[in-house]
Amino acid sequence: MVDLASGPPGDYAVHTNSTVMIDWPSQRRSVCRPMAPEPADELDLGAKLARAIDGYRATWRTVDAELYDLCRRRPSQRIFADVYAKVAVIGRVYVAGVSRSSHAPGDREAEMARGLIGLADLIEETLADLAGRQFDRATAAQIVELHGRVTRGLLPHTGDVWLPSFVSKYLHFHCDRVPIYDSNAASVIGCFVDRRLVADVRALMTDVPVCALAYRKFVAAFVVLQERINAETSVAATVKEVDHLLWQSA
Repeated sequence: MVDLASGPPGDYAVHTNSTVMIDWPSQRRSVCRPMAPEPADELDLGAKLARAIDGYRATWRTVDAELYDLCRRRPSQRIFADVYAKVAVIGRVYVAGVSRSSHAPGDREAEMARGLIGLADLIEETLADLAGRQFDRATAAQIVELHGRVTRGLLPHTGDVWLPSFVSKYLHFHCDRVPIYDSNAASVIGCFVDRRLVADVRALMTDVPVCALAYRKFVAAFVVLQERINAETSVAATVKEVDHLLWQSA
């Protein structure tokens, strides 16, 4: 049920009619075998994070810099050429499976771009509001709401497909506070956090469509992990560097 790709992570889900059932780490203890089931101590977490940041800066940071630059040079959510370029490049580099999973006829990436253009007001206004904000519980709740509305708005253009991963990646490269949802990160994040704290954060995120519930759970856990990093280590990590910690730990 989990796609653990060797390259940039892809999507995963189990579909039951229109309901998406998520394979949460507590049900797959083997996923957590590389690390202790309980949160690591301060030194261990700090060391793991520092190694992940070093690895990220030596490899994927260069690739990501090109994607951030693409979104800065083509910020419009209304011009087809701009949106299509971003859908195609981000989707293919991060193996988001747009062309593979969409049920739209013809050029599926083009149809995804048209769907995003139809949501331009929502995306541009929310991204502008998020600009310069710190990643915290309030920001995370706003990100989850935006993600859910975009995901739901794209469904008529793509069919009943698994969109949370692609939407998170598309939004992230416009706003680097948006956590990226993918199979690798989702498979291990439960090993780093206290589930009771995750439930408390998740309860603050309301009005989320069914198609975005998995992302809400993931972002709530990401908030708890970021708060733990801030409290227990001296490492100043970006959202993308924490993402790389999860990806390397899978």
